[in-house]
Amino acid sequence: MTVAAFSISGIRIRVDGSWFIAFFLFAWTLSEGYFPFQAPNYPAITYWVFGTLSAVALFTSVLIHELSHCIVARRLGVQVRQITLFIFGGVSEMGQTHSNNPLSEFRITIAGPLSSIGLGIVFAGLSYLLRNSVGRLAYEMLQYLVYVNFLLAVFNLFPGFPLDGGRVLRSFLWYRSGDFRQATRSAARLGAAFAVGLMALGLLAMAATQYMMGLWLVLIGMFLKKSAETENRTVQVRTTLEHLKVRDIMAPPVAVNKGTTVAELVNQYVFHYHDRVFPVVDHGSFIGMIDIRAFKKIPSSEWPNTYIDAFMADSSQYCVLEPDTDARDAFLKLMEHPIYKAPVVKDDVLLGFLSRNDLVEVIALKNDLAA
Repeated sequence: MTVAAFSISGIRIRVDGSWFIAFFLFAWTLSEGYFPFQAPNYPAITYWVFGTLSAVALFTSVLIHELSHCIVARRLGVQVRQITLFIFGGVSEMGQTHSNNPLSEFRITIAGPLSSIGLGIVFAGLSYLLRNSVGRLAYEMLQYLVYVNFLLAVFNLFPGFPLDGGRVLRSFLWYRSGDFRQATRSAARLGAAFAVGLMALGLLAMAATQYMMGLWLVLIGMFLKKSAETENRTVQVRTTLEHLKVRDIMAPPVAVNKGTTVAELVNQYVFHYHDRVFPVVDHGSFIGMIDIRAFKKIPSSEWPNTYIDAFMADSSQYCVLEPDTDARDAFLKLMEHPIYKAPVVKDDVLLGFLSRNDLVEVIALKNDLAA
């Protein structure tokens, strides 16, 4: 769930609702645990002020880390979709799964850790210069920001895909073998192993009564394991669909005319073609999509006198593809929409349709043929 969104230098920043949970947890931990121990004898409200400011600075550092990836990517010609801030930090979403070559992949990836190291050096310099002119609490806040930025760089450089270190490893394996798909598979396996190790470490921490740290390690490990598997699967899918266009794999169109009743749709289309979603046309021109879930609350006795026109899906719920769209891009678009089928349209004429199942079947067939 997106709670807020804004842009920096044309890059959209999306704030997921889970980010606020992480923000509160960090502010609470710093205000109630860290700063009172590091700098005792301050009022509680003062700890909360500095704890909140430190949490803001922490996530600003995370944002700068992700912006560094995106800025370098744009300079190398890779489209940037957005940055999402969420409970585990931030993630940059590119318009493609990888760069055009291993060197570009390395440069985009390493930009994040280098920016975190740079921020750590800046905060270290500030804490040194201001050590005699600011209060103890302000000094401890600067020291904390030194620590977390170096920690952010070091943690991201672990070879656990999809962490930056895992992507650096993938770029090296890609350079050595020339096979991006195999490099991704190898990096993902190591990333999954790293995630399992992180979860095991978290369980040991909880057994040693370090419950909060242990819980975070387990949750981060679970997230990394799922992310590694998802990214590997996405790359395998996209490389399998390489060189294919939508026109090469789309199915022939089965369209419903505007003015069709619900009863006619159910009896002549749903039961006949065994499908739930159909494109709707008016005198041959595509005008929308109809999903049988839209009128499931209408009594069947009213179906013969109820027309589908008023129940067509809002255009934001489905995507329309062109026949020359890359099949890999079509796959990503279909995954982003609640309706699993997309009409293929050119100049308002319905040429065919493509579903997620069609793409999955094509991938299975190509893998079988390759085997």
